[in-house]
Amino acid sequence: MKKILMVIIAMLFCFIACAGFATMDKEKKDVIREISFSPDGKKLIFDRSNIGRASMIHVYDLMTGELSAYQSPEGEKWIHARYSFDGKSIVFIAMPLIGQKEDPANWQIAVMDPDGKNVRKITNTTGLKIFPSFSHTGRKIIFARADVIRKKGSRTPAADYDVYEVDVKTGRETRLTHFRFFQMSRPFYFPDDKTFVFWGEFPRAYPAIPDSDGNSAIMDKVRKELEAKYQRNSIYVMQANEKELKPYLVMPDYQKKFKMYVAGSETSRLPSLSADGSVLVFVSLGYKPDGSADWEQLYQYSADGNHRRITHLPATSLWNQAVSPNGELLAVVYGEQTINNIVLYQVKDGTSKEITLPDQPSRIINGNQ
Repeated sequence: MKKILMVIIAMLFCFIACAGFATMDKEKKDVIREISFSPDGKKLIFDRSNIGRASMIHVYDLMTGELSAYQSPEGEKWIHARYSFDGKSIVFIAMPLIGQKEDPANWQIAVMDPDGKNVRKITNTTGLKIFPSFSHTGRKIIFARADVIRKKGSRTPAADYDVYEVDVKTGRETRLTHFRFFQMSRPFYFPDDKTFVFWGEFPRAYPAIPDSDGNSAIMDKVRKELEAKYQRNSIYVMQANEKELKPYLVMPDYQKKFKMYVAGSETSRLPSLSADGSVLVFVSLGYKPDGSADWEQLYQYSADGNHRRITHLPATSLWNQAVSPNGELLAVVYGEQTINNIVLYQVKDGTSKEITLPDQPSRIINGNQ
């Protein structure tokens, strides 16, 4: 009887201990998104939230290992930060909060100095705005804007995205595309500040065809024709008001070839551009030397179509990536949905090192403001 009682006690102890560890595992959180470099390539700037701290814009110094953060004012949340090319400004999204809930219809583009001073909202219009980045002159900001706030669905908070730009001085917004994508990536200007690159998925309008906007029958046909011709390649390089979609690059559809499917994945997506436009890095499904599929990896674009693979990441989710302004480094965010890691690659040879972030920032940059 004593032996049975001891076994029961041991089982209960194990159950409680295991339950405790399971709870601790569930509490683990380190979400990193929208990473990019400072102009000199010595710092990383990104969104981060982890246990005990809500999402904040963080800055990690690659030289010293110092982690800093910006404190948004009460009733607001800051995300999607990126430096200007001269390093004198940071553009970001200012999200108003109603209680503890976000108000996606009123997200605005804002700028500030790197020391957190001179915060100024550039836009003052309704409509969800995301992924801003500066033009090379610093006079304009290019971004993605959605016309529809979604009441259901978890993939995106909104839909019908297009590329817009806004004049930094006047706040005047100009729509550059008219395709109403279900979702899209951060757009980037090439050095001429007219040509831009982005990824856009599932268009609901096609300006080259009259009456296509919102016409499901026409757009079903258009999307099928695009997929038949280009597989699921949806990285575009264009200028304002172009009427047709032609992918800038076409990668083989390994998902179809190997009868596999990576949820939410296109054949090629998430382009990132160096400052001079000479290095374009993008995400595509990889393959091993024996020809078998190897999940999502990062490639460097080549005009001859022989795009060079840079990464050999394990089977995992690839959340975000950015090439440094000089085109020499590549920062990659990968991992589980709520536990992310950063790895830094040399674009030239693919050598890499993991970045271990401090749990919390040691300094709030604008703490005295």
